[in-house]
Amino acid sequence: MSPIKGISEIVRLPRLGRIRLGVKKSADGGVSYPTPTDYFVCPQEVRKVFGEKPKELRIMFPTEDSEQWASQYLRCYSATRVLICRGDGETAVARVDVKTGEIAAMDAAATELREIVCSPDSCAYHRRGQCRRVMNLQFLIPDCPGFGVYQLNTTSYHSMLSVNSELALIKSICQRVSMIPLSLKLVEKEVQPDGRRKKVYVLSLTCPYSLSEIQRYAQIPPAKALILPPPDSEAPDDLFPEETLAEGETGQSSPQDEELARLWDTAKTRVWHLNVQDWQISDWFERNYRISVRLKDFESVLPPANLTAEQLAHFLRAVERYSSST
Repeated sequence: MSPIKGISEIVRLPRLGRIRLGVKKSADGGVSYPTPTDYFVCPQEVRKVFGEKPKELRIMFPTEDSEQWASQYLRCYSATRVLICRGDGETAVARVDVKTGEIAAMDAAATELREIVCSPDSCAYHRRGQCRRVMNLQFLIPDCPGFGVYQLNTTSYHSMLSVNSELALIKSICQRVSMIPLSLKLVEKEVQPDGRRKKVYVLSLTCPYSLSEIQRYAQIPPAKALILPPPDSEAPDDLFPEETLAEGETGQSSPQDEELARLWDTAKTRVWHLNVQDWQISDWFERNYRISVRLKDFESVLPPANLTAEQLAHFLRAVERYSSST
């Protein structure tokens, strides 16, 4: 079968379901609010393997690109539960009203994605809880039927710190993290937010094997790199109360916007890490798509306006082939 550029080389894993860290409860007046649990709230096929209220899941990460499966940003959601702004604490990409330059409201006549300043301390959306830090964790569960990933979202600082630290340790031992059998747990931890002690449940990654066993696993070549689905742009209903989102009715962003932003972040990292030259970038995009893209474009938070997600995914594949041949 002959390949089609931009399509045939893309292998994308489906999302099989979501795993939650809480449940929704109703208060007087019918208002719903999220309540954390001390167990993973799982789809039926996962519960059949790990029990009704599992505190530990056996997982694997499918690729080496942690931006694909451990995306971490400040995320702002609209009252319609759609992602409208994503930032890193300094800069953000938001859907804004072309006329006012502000984050778009539902009645905005024309909107566009635009780079804006991200300042959580002065952001009204962040102060009222409509914008929060979110990690979108995606992973395989080998013991469950089907081939795809499950997504778990967390806003916990302690969970993010724990996962990031343990991933760094695993990679230092195994020289990779993809296709290494790991255990994802919910463990009790005492924290002191605002100086008051309380117990919370924090994500923790551990290895269920001895050091010698895991090193043997690490010697087995991982599968060919796969593209995961972009983290969904819907507000996690176990993390964002509906009444909080309802305080600021705003416009919508499309899943394509989110995927393009994710691919652009990955492309920038690979270009600078591999020291790809300006002439190589210019020549590739001119030959394949007859568009002008230069090295300086990769200094921007936003991709060039004429660049699509499909073109960027094709470019990333070409970069990976280039890196493996050098």
